[in-house]
Amino acid sequence: MPVKLIGTLLLLLAGIRSAISLSGYERRRITVLDGYITLLRRIRGQIDCFAMPIDVILRETDPAVLDACRGHPSESGRLPPTTVGPALRLDDLLYESRRWLGPECERLLMEFSAGLGRSFRREQVSRCDVCLSALSEQRRRLADTLPMRVRTGCTLLVTVFLTAAVLLW
Repeated sequence: MPVKLIGTLLLLLAGIRSAISLSGYERRRITVLDGYITLLRRIRGQIDCFAMPIDVILRETDPAVLDACRGHPSESGRLPPTTVGPALRLDDLLYESRRWLGPECERLLMEFSAGLGRSFRREQVSRCDVCLSALSEQRRRLADTLPMRVRTGCTLLVTVFLTAAVLLW
């Protein structure tokens, strides 16, 4: 009997821990989008004002912004900001943050990255504006549905683990 009780409690705790992880994952997705929006605003400003190439812009970008794009928790102080090497590319940054981006955001950023630096300044600035407005809309939708997704996901996870505990009892 005590073994069954301990097993039931362990399953319930596993469900609660999974729900907490899911909640953190959903919140991190918004943080990553915020990082990309900040990065795109910086890229837009640097291209518009100084016509800087993208590799120089990325090299001179604050490492905390790049870590926010990667999904690293540097804002909490657990990890120091990553040092940026001279060969950082936007495609590499997108690859590192794929798990945090939804398919639509990833598609938008990949299209933006593919066309960046291959046209005149005015066209690049307009591409930045289009991508910024689309990402801002995606971020708004994600933030609006966040409480519902977290509640639903947490309820399902705890219910599944509780059901497993009852069935194994």
